Amino acid sequence: MHSDSNSTFQEHALDLEFVHCYGKHVDWLAGWFQRRLSCNDVACELAQDVFVKLYEQRQKLPAIREPKAWLATMAHGLLVNHYRRADLEKAYLASLAAHPCEHTPSPEQKAVLFETLLELDRYLRELPWKVRKAFLLAQLEGKKQQDIALELGVSLSMVKKYMAQAQQSCLDFEQGAKHLSNINPEQRIVSSRALAAMPRFSRRALLKSLAVLFGTSGLFYGYRRSDYSADLLSAKGEIQTHTLPDGSEITLDSDTAVELAFTTTQKLVVLRRGRIMIRTAGVFDSQQPKPVVRTREGYAQALGTVFSVEQKLRSTKIEVFEDMVQWQPLIQGTRHLLKAGEQAEFGFDGLVMHGELSADRAAWVRGLYVANSVSLKTWAAEISRYRAAQIHCDAAVENWLVSGTFPLNKPEVALAALQDALPVQLIQRHKLAASPVLLVARDHTQ
Repeated sequence: MHSDSNSTFQEHALDLEFVHCYGKHVDWLAGWFQRRLSCNDVACELAQDVFVKLYEQRQKLPAIREPKAWLATMAHGLLVNHYRRADLEKAYLASLAAHPCEHTPSPEQKAVLFETLLELDRYLRELPWKVRKAFLLAQLEGKKQQDIALELGVSLSMVKKYMAQAQQSCLDFEQGAKHLSNINPEQRIVSSRALAAMPRFSRRALLKSLAVLFGTSGLFYGYRRSDYSADLLSAKGEIQTHTLPDGSEITLDSDTAVELAFTTTQKLVVLRRGRIMIRTAGVFDSQQPKPVVRTREGYAQALGTVFSVEQKLRSTKIEVFEDMVQWQPLIQGTRHLLKAGEQAEFGFDGLVMHGELSADRAAWVRGLYVANSVSLKTWAAEISRYRAAQIHCDAAVENWLVSGTFPLNKPEVALAALQDALPVQLIQRHKLAASPVLLVARDHTQ
């Protein structure tokens, strides 16, 4: 009897400790998610999920010395899974758009299907691409090993090794295999290609980012900086140019993150944040997939050679310098064809802006900003992209017009040149390049 009452007391004490932890940290954790997600509702839901996990493990509470660190660790795992699920859903929709099915699964069937695909992705995502692809072609699309060898450009014996390696990773996937066996062949193909388009989940990148987590200031500050699944990254103030697997050229603007998914059936560039310029290689072959840039709002398909795509806070901006680009909304809506010399901005609800494009808009690729009678507020926002701290404008000067060419890789030089072009002065609390700047009208008595 004494033992039972003691156990009840301990459970009650743990519940009280959980309630205290929840009340003290729930707002902080919701804010942590909100800074990394565009939807406050999703952020709050994920924060609640973290505390559900904590409640299930509340016996560990007395030993947790740093609750925020523990919560952030759990939050990180949920956030990675959230992005992975979003990626899978988008890849599935893209695959469905490319290969329409006569029989669309019901909402209940789709829910089971997605959970099964997520489970399969968890088993396969650390495997090399060819191993994963061989397994999917065999298990979901029903292809023979000889045909898989031809498609992947490897020997039959290598395909057998791929299959053995993948099956070893999926030993515990029996229940999921049963679910997949119940869907029709069309849906199996769509599912296979959606999974094949998913980027590989790098254990090395995960461990690296966890090291950042427990390092210096800011729990999980490294998530945005490293974007675990990103293949190409540029730092603040850095402009990079890379060659893509098909020979195309991609230039990353300051603070940009990109994932790549290039296969025999697709050339997908996933723009996580920032801005990119793409120069496609050679002449398009009708038998070859065309490069596609995916953003949060939809897909920009190259029908030409030179264009840029920018992921803004709530929209995607496209600028076409040569030939054409076709915009396709993420789920539903009107497609748009943009020609050379045109720019447009798209939100989830459709077209936001459409207009003509100035040729000097591509100057950022060369590290230059060509301002042609732009407002000082616009100028400050553009230069701030390349500076560690923001440039702000006093209301009295924000509509002043700026013209000239300014270096993007040297924002302090650009600020000095601005003072030669306009009667403005800089106010800084600290005389450091990393400190914020306020632009005000120059005192004529000076």
